[in-house]
Amino acid sequence: MKTSGMFLAVILATVLFSTTVLAQDKKEMKEITVTGEVIDTKCYLTGMMGGRGEEHEDCAIACMKGGLPPGIVEDKTGTVYILAPEKGTKGGNESLVKYAAKTVTVKGKVVEKGGSKILLYSSLEAK
Repeated sequence: MKTSGMFLAVILATVLFSTTVLAQDKKEMKEITVTGEVIDTKCYLTGMMGGRGEEHEDCAIACMKGGLPPGIVEDKTGTVYILAPEKGTKGGNESLVKYAAKTVTVKGKVVEKGGSKILLYSSLEAK
């Protein structure tokens, strides 16, 4: 009987801890606006074929169509955000391909964990 009581206590503590962590994560999401160039993250981070700019557009399009994650390099800071649609927003790689190597302004919520930054975008406007 003691074992089942201990098991129940561990499960309850785990549920409470998970709920608290999830609530903290949601609070920590900041709404931001970022202006910068849409990139394919592999080429940009590895420097493959230049990694960015007009001369890299065709490669970025091919990489994004191939499933590599798109991102944005913020003009002001050089910060790289991986782009992902916010829940309920149609998008993903298909909708971002036409913006490859172009400057856009993106609005959404940023999530940061382990040094990675993901921008869950709700709107995107070409410049």
